[in-house]
Amino acid sequence: MGSEFRNMLTNDYGIQKKPITVRNPQANAIVERIHQVIANMIRTFQLEEQYLDEDDPWKGILSATAFAMRSTYHTTLKKSPGKLVFGRDMILNIKHTANWEYIKQQKQKRINENNSQENKKRIAHTYKVGDKILLNRGTKNKYESPYAGPYTILKVYDNGTVQLQMKSITDVVNIRRIIPFKDSNCW
Repeated sequence: MGSEFRNMLTNDYGIQKKPITVRNPQANAIVERIHQVIANMIRTFQLEEQYLDEDDPWKGILSATAFAMRSTYHTTLKKSPGKLVFGRDMILNIKHTANWEYIKQQKQKRINENNSQENKKRIAHTYKVGDKILLNRGTKNKYESPYAGPYTILKVYDNGTVQLQMKSITDVVNIRRIIPFKDSNCW
């Protein structure tokens, strides 16, 4: 990342870099969702069937995609992103003033409901240094064991990650990828 861009993010917008663990797309959920939407919209252009300008193959495609995303009604915000950012409707020339406190409350309410629903499925467990765990490999091969290990926890962080000792390697993984090891676990 260029130093000008980094300075703009930190100084102008107050955005702080926060690294995430691998194989944990939930940590970047907003970005992952936007990327999915962009990819789906670009697929609708059926680019393989169109002539693309060699100098600028994305000419018009990205701007049309960005406009569509900015002008689409957002169910959580109850407004389009363009309306909230620019203070105007993206299609009609109508001024709009956002009630940011109401939007914040509605978004938090939705987050709390989703978290509550997600947490109903979870089995409470507090990991400690020295615990043995199994690591989800993320394999799609049904003949392969889904878990590797047991490995030992070296450190427990407060951001939902743990540091593991895996033979001669240490690595930080998200707790969503591990389960407690019990001698009865046979993989």
